[in-house]
Amino acid sequence: MRAKHQVKPLRAGQTLYNDDGVPYEIMSVIGKGGFGQAYSAFRMSDDGKRPVAQVCVKVCQSADDWHGEAFFGKIVRGNDRAVQMLDSFVASTGSGRDQVRRHVLVFEYMSEGTVDDAVRGSGGVPWRETRVRKEIGGVLQLLAQMHNVGVTHRDLTPANVFLRDGHLVLGDFGITRMTLDPKRAEVTAFTPAYTPRVVWSRGRWGPAEDVFQLGLLTCTLLTGEVWTAERVNTLRQLDVADDLKCWIWHATAASAKKYLDAADASEALSSLKSVTVLPGRAPTSMFGQKVVFTGKLDHLTREQATRLVTQAGAQVQSSVGDTTTLLVRGPVRNALSEFEGRKLFAVRERRRLGQPIRIITGRQLERLVAK
Repeated sequence: MRAKHQVKPLRAGQTLYNDDGVPYEIMSVIGKGGFGQAYSAFRMSDDGKRPVAQVCVKVCQSADDWHGEAFFGKIVRGNDRAVQMLDSFVASTGSGRDQVRRHVLVFEYMSEGTVDDAVRGSGGVPWRETRVRKEIGGVLQLLAQMHNVGVTHRDLTPANVFLRDGHLVLGDFGITRMTLDPKRAEVTAFTPAYTPRVVWSRGRWGPAEDVFQLGLLTCTLLTGEVWTAERVNTLRQLDVADDLKCWIWHATAASAKKYLDAADASEALSSLKSVTVLPGRAPTSMFGQKVVFTGKLDHLTREQATRLVTQAGAQVQSSVGDTTTLLVRGPVRNALSEFEGRKLFAVRERRRLGQPIRIITGRQLERLVAK
C-alpha cells in the first residue's frame, strides 16, 4: 500500500547517515511533489567536517517508490545516458512513536538542469538538427536496453531529461515499471500532457509510448518550445528535414505505423535519411498494382486518374498500407499538404522496412495507362 502521510521535510543543515555511517548534509529544497522531496546536499567527509561532493538527496514518499526507483537506478548504473544513483538507504531519527523513517536515494547533482529548465529560462535551445539526432539517438540506445528487458520509463518529459556536459541524460525513474508481458503492462501513473490518447483508452503502457514521448522531446529541442501531446497535429509546421519529420510522425501520430520499441526507432532514425521518395522507374504494366495518389496531377483530375487506373486493371487505395505497390506523386498545391505529407511519410518508412513500393510522376502514369 502507498503511504498516505506526507514525509516531514528536512531542514537546512540536517544530516542523514547511510548504513555505513557516511554523512549527507542537507542544503536546500530543489523540488517536491507526490514523489516526496528533493534536496541539494553535500556528501561530507567521514568526520562530517568538510564537504566531499555535491549531490541530490531524494526522500521518497513511500517505501514502494523507494524500492522501485532504487532497483531501476541500479539497472542503469554506469550508463552515461542516465543520472547516476550513488546511494540508497533508510534513515531513522527519533525513537518509539516519535521515530521517523525516511527512504532516501542519493543521485549525482545535475548542475546544468533539465531540458525544461533550458526551455523556460537558462537558454541553449533550440538545437541544430545534427545535435538533436545525435542526442536523441544516444537516449534511444539506453532506452533500447531497457525495453529489451521489459522496462519502460513512462515519464520522458522535459522536466525528467537532464543535461550533463551538454548531453541528454535520463532521470527520475519514479514511475518506471518492468513487466514480462507487454499485454499486462497496466498504467499505474503517468503525466497526462505527455501521454498518447491510446493509453487513456486501453490503460496500458508499452515501449511505443516511451518512443512517443521521445518524439515530443525531439520537437521541444528543435523548436525551443515545450511540445505536449496536443501539439502532434501541428507537426506539418515544423521546419526540419523530411526524413526527421517522418521519424517524428511515426513516433507520435495515432494513424502512423508505430515503432515497436526504442531499438526499432533508433534504427529508423539513422536510416530514414537514405530512403528516397523521389520518382523512379515505372512498372511495365498497371495490371494488379495497388495504387495511392498524392499531390495534384498536371493533366488529370483525381477522378479521371482513378478511372484510367481501374480500367488498366489496378486498384486505387485511399491510404498507404501493407499491400500498396505504387505511389503516384504529384506536386502539392493546396490545403491538403498535411494529408499528402502523411502518405509520403508512410511510403518512406515502409520502403525502409523493405516493402517494394514504386514511386512515379503523373506524366509517367499517363504514359503507362496509354499502353
